[in-house]
Amino acid sequence: MEQVEGHPSICVVIPTHGRYHLLIALFESLRAAREHFQRPVEVFIIDSSPQVTAERIEAICSEFNAHYIRHRNNVREKRNLGIELARAPVILFVDSDCVLTPAVLLEHYRSYGEDSIAGVVGVTQFVGKSSHIWRIIAKTSFLNAFSYAERLEFAPWGPTCNISYRKDVLEAVGKFDTSFPFRLGGDDTDLGLRVTAAGYKIRCNPQAIVEHTRETWSGIRLIGRRVFRWGRMHFHMMQKHPHRVFVNPPTIPGIFLLLALLFAPLGLVGQSAVWATIPLVWLFLDLNLESLLISHKQGRQPTEFFYTLGSRILALIFQVGTVLEGIKNSSLTPLYKDISYTPPSSKGRRRGVAQIWAMMLAFPLAILILVIVQLIFRNV
Repeated sequence: MEQVEGHPSICVVIPTHGRYHLLIALFESLRAAREHFQRPVEVFIIDSSPQVTAERIEAICSEFNAHYIRHRNNVREKRNLGIELARAPVILFVDSDCVLTPAVLLEHYRSYGEDSIAGVVGVTQFVGKSSHIWRIIAKTSFLNAFSYAERLEFAPWGPTCNISYRKDVLEAVGKFDTSFPFRLGGDDTDLGLRVTAAGYKIRCNPQAIVEHTRETWSGIRLIGRRVFRWGRMHFHMMQKHPHRVFVNPPTIPGIFLLLALLFAPLGLVGQSAVWATIPLVWLFLDLNLESLLISHKQGRQPTEFFYTLGSRILALIFQVGTVLEGIKNSSLTPLYKDISYTPPSSKGRRRGVAQIWAMMLAFPLAILILVIVQLIFRNV
């Protein structure tokens, strides 16, 4: 990896919007990491905060020897601007709600030793006060990528809170795709997949650790909107990376729509509205049976079931987002296809088995329940 004499060894790009109090903690950790690295480092804070907050952030940038750049509120454009401005051969992307450990700059930099290594992803550890919503999120697959470096030698992609890339490779693959809808989401996945598809590798380094606050992962409405947006972006990942798409067993929204098409007319023809409720009864039973099967393997505490049920509801919101985005774009492929980002884990396989069993058991149980309900009302 070539480095121009007199230029920094690594560039840290941090997009932000607000989060002044979080940036102070990040800057303090960055100071310690720079001292540990003992090589030239350049830092770009690319900010879209309101004027008053922006002035405060610009002031602390001066204090901590960071370049302050104003830009509109688009994360992909901010990161691309950081790539363009960087003089270093390696660019580390960090989110403004994170804190660096002292060795993180050194660990990223020293992992580049072969021409085939285009990126390095570290471990992101979530810290801070836990909550009920966090315990639900922890049972989903949404956090898997943050610990790739603990399980894999090479990753297919990595989250942009703790991943570095060679600048020349980023320029060669076209940087972050700004044509996606929404201001954020899916861009880190897409970039990593394009880098690996170009024949490069993203090395995992479990010693490159960044701490991510749970503060920005709290609130039911916030997480619900975020997961729904991720689901919508999932469809666009399927469209852009068709070689990773495979035929999948029908999703929960797919089966729900199929049951609605089958039983809603039957309910009308048979003059019994009970049969029209089969999709809703099936959905209720499926989510609960799946949660029961999964939580039974994780522990017998009643709370485990409810946290697991919450995680399955979040997964459903994700799937609904994908299906609706497909319908919006005149495509039904999300009903029976999916995209693979990484080899499934053993935990993911167990979850998949539980899903299939729950789907199969829920249908006859729904029929049985509705038959019993009809018999009860006929005898009343």
